[in-house]
Amino acid sequence: MLRHVTSPDGVNIACEVSGGGTPVVLVHGAGSARWSFDLVRPQLEERFTVIAIDRRGRGDSSDGQGYEVEREFEDVAAVVRDAGEGALLVGHSYGGLIAAGAALLLLNGLPRLVLYEPPMGGVLAGGDPIDRWERLIVEGDRDLMVREYFREVAGYAEDEIDELALTPVWERRKEISPTVPRELRAELAFGLDPAALAQIASPTLMLLGSESPEWARRSTDAYSQAIPHAEVRILEGHGHNATTSGPELLAAEMARFLGGPKV
Repeated sequence: MLRHVTSPDGVNIACEVSGGGTPVVLVHGAGSARWSFDLVRPQLEERFTVIAIDRRGRGDSSDGQGYEVEREFEDVAAVVRDAGEGALLVGHSYGGLIAAGAALLLLNGLPRLVLYEPPMGGVLAGGDPIDRWERLIVEGDRDLMVREYFREVAGYAEDEIDELALTPVWERRKEISPTVPRELRAELAFGLDPAALAQIASPTLMLLGSESPEWARRSTDAYSQAIPHAEVRILEGHGHNATTSGPELLAAEMARFLGGPKV
């Protein structure tokens, strides 16, 4: 089932809802949309009501005028509130940065939080590669732009990128590629605020792939040190893409931490 939640600035956020039980809101990273959780959702649906969103500017969501990451914090907080009392929150990569920002808006209203390799600001890409990727998009070479993004930011190997390029999702990634540079610029300018994160009282699970890029290790460490009730779990044998390389393991870690009735 698809429903929409209206953010404070009027943007409509599309939410794909499935399963039954305690609500869990899933927030995807840059260069993707709600379909990035397609292999994870079935593992959760028997225990949770899964709400996978399209962040603003892609899929079935609308977009705002200009771009500020703070508006995305408000988007996700609105979806969590709409999901009802006791709703839980999960964010992956750039979506983890957004989920942490939303948690600061929710504070005591968020029982548990899961962050899978959220960037801490200034670690994903510098200004030169972002400029290059914007040019490639304007020139119509979205395929090369997406390939370089996955190699240089997400840490994918060439064979993994080649395999991904053969899937139907590749065309969707190319379609939404114009949203990537604006998010990378926002992350480049973002500064992690340990004092703000120290206000998050929610028990928090930090997930880190054993094969993930160095920026992911440094960022996970920074968040885990700043958030008072954080634990770190390693996804052995996986990198930044366990949503596809290890969906069963990823879902099991989420379910263990988030709880919910056994089936």
